[in-house]
Amino acid sequence: MTAHWFHLVRVRRALVALLAAIGLGAYALVVAEPAAAATLLSQGKTATASSAQAGNAAAAAVDGDTGTRWESAWADPQWIQVDLGAPASIGQVVLQWETASAKSYQLQVSTDAATWTTVYSTTTGAGGTESLTVNGTGRYVRLTGTARNTGYGYSLWEFQVYGTTGSGSASCGTTDAALNRPATASSAENAGTPASAAFDGDTGTRWSSAASDPQWLQVDLGAVQTLCRASLMWEAAYATAFQLQVSTDGATWTPVYSTTTGTGGTQTLDVSGTGRYVRMYGTARATGYGYSLWSLQVYTTSAGGCSAPVISSFAPVQASSFVAGNAPAAALDGRTTTRWESQASDPQWIATDLGGTATVNCVVLNWESAYASAYTIDVSPDGRTWTTVFSTTSGKGGVETLSLSGSGRFIRMNGTTRATGYGYSLWEFEVHGTVDTSAAAPTILSAPTKPPATTGQFALTSPAGGAMVTDTRRPAMTWAAVPGTAHYQVWLNISRTDYDFTASGNLLDFYTKVAEPTGTAYTPTWDLPDRWTYRWFVVSVDAAGATKTSDIATFSLYHPAVTAAGDGVPVVNGMRDLNKDGAIEPYEDWHQPVATRVNDLLSRMTPQEKAYQMFYNNQTYPQSGWIFGPAQPQDLNGWLVASAGTRLGIPPVAAGDTIMGYETTYPAQSALAAGQDYALDYQLGDLQRREEVAAGARGVLGPLAEVGTKVLYPRIQEGNGENAQVAAAQVRALVAGLQGGPELNPSSVLATVKHWPGEGVGGEAGITFDATTIKYTMIPWTAALEANAGSIMTGYAGSSYLDPSGAGAGNSAPIIDYLRQTMGYPGLITTDWLPSGAWVSAANAGADVMGGADPGAADFSLDSFIASVPSSRIDDSVRQILTVKFKLGVFETPYGDPANAPYRFHQPASAALVQQAAQESMTLLKNDGVLPVKLNAGDNIVVTGARAADGASCCLWTSYFHSQYGSLDFLDAIRARAATAGVNVYQDSSPTPPKLAVVAVGEASYTHATNWVKEQPSLPADQVALIQNYRNQGIPVVVLLVLPRPYVITDWNGLADALVVTYRGGEGMGPAAAGLLFGDYAPRGRLPWQLPRSLDQVLVPGGTDVPADAVEHWDLPYDLGATDAERADIRARIAAGQPVPTTYGNPLYPYGAGLQGWH
Repeated sequence: MTAHWFHLVRVRRALVALLAAIGLGAYALVVAEPAAAATLLSQGKTATASSAQAGNAAAAAVDGDTGTRWESAWADPQWIQVDLGAPASIGQVVLQWETASAKSYQLQVSTDAATWTTVYSTTTGAGGTESLTVNGTGRYVRLTGTARNTGYGYSLWEFQVYGTTGSGSASCGTTDAALNRPATASSAENAGTPASAAFDGDTGTRWSSAASDPQWLQVDLGAVQTLCRASLMWEAAYATAFQLQVSTDGATWTPVYSTTTGTGGTQTLDVSGTGRYVRMYGTARATGYGYSLWSLQVYTTSAGGCSAPVISSFAPVQASSFVAGNAPAAALDGRTTTRWESQASDPQWIATDLGGTATVNCVVLNWESAYASAYTIDVSPDGRTWTTVFSTTSGKGGVETLSLSGSGRFIRMNGTTRATGYGYSLWEFEVHGTVDTSAAAPTILSAPTKPPATTGQFALTSPAGGAMVTDTRRPAMTWAAVPGTAHYQVWLNISRTDYDFTASGNLLDFYTKVAEPTGTAYTPTWDLPDRWTYRWFVVSVDAAGATKTSDIATFSLYHPAVTAAGDGVPVVNGMRDLNKDGAIEPYEDWHQPVATRVNDLLSRMTPQEKAYQMFYNNQTYPQSGWIFGPAQPQDLNGWLVASAGTRLGIPPVAAGDTIMGYETTYPAQSALAAGQDYALDYQLGDLQRREEVAAGARGVLGPLAEVGTKVLYPRIQEGNGENAQVAAAQVRALVAGLQGGPELNPSSVLATVKHWPGEGVGGEAGITFDATTIKYTMIPWTAALEANAGSIMTGYAGSSYLDPSGAGAGNSAPIIDYLRQTMGYPGLITTDWLPSGAWVSAANAGADVMGGADPGAADFSLDSFIASVPSSRIDDSVRQILTVKFKLGVFETPYGDPANAPYRFHQPASAALVQQAAQESMTLLKNDGVLPVKLNAGDNIVVTGARAADGASCCLWTSYFHSQYGSLDFLDAIRARAATAGVNVYQDSSPTPPKLAVVAVGEASYTHATNWVKEQPSLPADQVALIQNYRNQGIPVVVLLVLPRPYVITDWNGLADALVVTYRGGEGMGPAAAGLLFGDYAPRGRLPWQLPRSLDQVLVPGGTDVPADAVEHWDLPYDLGATDAERADIRARIAAGQPVPTTYGNPLYPYGAGLQGWH
């Protein structure tokens, strides 16, 4: 981070320091003291951090002085770590927070500062002094904060680590040496439980033996290694007596561990021994079944090792060649089950961009059997000029750990001689060191701030208003001198991740103080990313503190690196010659303003080329403007290349219904509304952006800007709950995350916000707001405009208030005009999927893109469309479309990285992020003391219900559940978590009466139509019967309710001892529910809707989904069971622009219900 990060010391500091010193800090968690032998290991040791502010360096948190502190940048995530100097067994960590504390964070340990193991995690940090009992071994201890309690950074007076040194297991490696190694066993129960299942890294598969003694399971590590630890995760059928044995030849065995009192669960054993083969040898079973292991992990010590962090994970990478889909990114994905493989010739190389100038001190090459006997490790500042820092002609294969010293942004392995007849093949290419990221890190001296009310008191000089900067990423900023000025403040609307998403105002109008020079010029110390609307102003400050503010100037910056893409489009002077005529026309010249390029290209297009831009199905018609996704990256790339071959080379944009994430699925918006963590919402949008851009997909048909005030609307699950202010904050955060900033830019995914004008207040058949209640519905739509969303989709529903004709929104000029003229929306308008007979009327009404429309449809003629829609109307639409595409930068960078992108999907950090989101949304509606579970090793749990093993119920549309990435449904997640406590989990029935039943109920995944009759929003009888069955047996029942829409649950609510609402919780839903059951975190989610007490609060008896039968008012929030007077008060508050209290009506559970903690 740059050295300029700071802000004013806050007055509260002295008071907080005093309280901490005398022991009056707010203790968030009271735990037992560590054992007497534990000592403070961290004081005075080397500490580092992700960032530091105003001289408050990491070292201040380990100096023993509670008057000094570490302070991070004002962004998430941030980390601080301490090097204890030697391996240690760690038993306690004490965090003494300054006021700027962490709400969500993890404590992690590592032996090498590269691979980290989490020993503590929370999403409910309360600050003050937190004294945490942990259990882990390592030389390095790190705190990683992912969500802050304040708008400031993270700030610690002291970071104290207690433990003991000298533990034999402390120097143990963190990589499972047995993962995917050859395995054999004395027997297997059946073909579905082979020996290999215990070594495949999947805790949902297992080895199971025959039901006799003895039995054994062994693994071949491939070479003699020194063992230091083993971890056995037993299924319910465990061993009471067994040995762990090692052998150098697989014939003669030496025990390294022996017990006759095994307890099952997860056993982590410190061992010491040397061998190539490792065997579990069982001699006595705890059950009548065989022996059964989910996993057997083996850890070894390694000579040397790398002490610095891994800096190459998921970094951009290229190679001289690759074969059979084994792309170079496979060597940087942290998975030893994927690999890069080159062609079978010499030389071959693999090179990665570390993102900044790196100091490299160690490289680990994990070779597949096709390794290099001669190779070099080279570094480069620019990817062109290389310096060799390591060379060998005697490579041995296996895992090679190379100590070296070098500096550069790029590093490569250059193989010159192969050891086999195959190519070169690496499971992993691991680079360790540090990276200087200051070139990309802006100077941040303030929170995002609106400009002063008075401006224009002196002039800015350059960049001049409206300037387009194309020759540098660090433009010089100059202004007129103001007499008497002591110093100036430079304010720039840089892209931030930490906007206050609950605040109104256009995101482009929030500025950051980036410098305080004394002269009249400033040049940024970091590279500004491409953006179309940079705004800036300067404040002069005299000796007395009086200020004057300059005018506000706007400039754009675009400086793409254009290279030949191998698609037949020549590159001329750094520009793509899209029409392939050997010259650069204005539309091909990225130095020109967007409007200039649009006008030039529009003037060159035929009527047919223009009309094609308004349609989908580019897969068949390469001149079409849009691709309906998602698609496999290689398929998508092929369609993009085909469009580059058309006359004008206009690129299409791929967009799909991946409304919960692209390849890593996060919770639905209704679930996120239960969590109300808008900073996290931004991160989820940003995660989706990064995955899509890598694949070449540049659009998504979401998010939704809908409030859900109608119980019977099936798609209420996709919206933001009943609270319009929550909806507005979520929309701002998700749009900004998808865009990667406050506006559409060349790194963005185009967010198509839907369904205008708000189907949550009536559904797809008709919207029922009036002149008053439209104000409530428009709150999140205003937020979408303030986030500068590039596209809005009209819904199917019309509005009798906006257009009495009854036309659907996509075909209604008045409804579209309200968006354009009343709301002031300047961007692209896309229809929902309309029949071909509606496309002409939609275009004439003002829609720009015909959603999903196939120009080759059997009953449609493009020429007839052109004849039926005025050319001026088509020109207006195509101008909007081209403007979006130029702003996305796809004329310069139309492609993703199709070969490498799949290896960057579903990264561990991404999976952790979506699990955090699921955890924060989990809503505990009732708990009669059964949670967290209080079970002993050997106890049984039954997991049952329609949703127990239905992973897909987590998700919607084309955001999927990915079992191939290790995503777990309720059953598998609870089974895996229970195994760590020695608790047995059975599906549907147990061999002996269970101590707990977990019943997972609700609806399977759906899109437009509910699983059962929508006018009956309650569980079907068979699902209720499961709950009743266990209640009748006196077995405590925890209900996991997959709640896509408000249900009537009064009939069975009293049968549940605990009720957890999971919503559509994304791929983290299963693990989040399992963690909640076992008390790994405390619940904090709140209902995003009222739940009706009875159906007669929703419909008249025997009624259907029509306005005449409705009891609730579809356009009013919080009115289930409300009186006429209450409804009148709700309307009055909406009319006056006041917040609407959530306490109206008489629901079974009110809006916002949910235990905050366990009671």
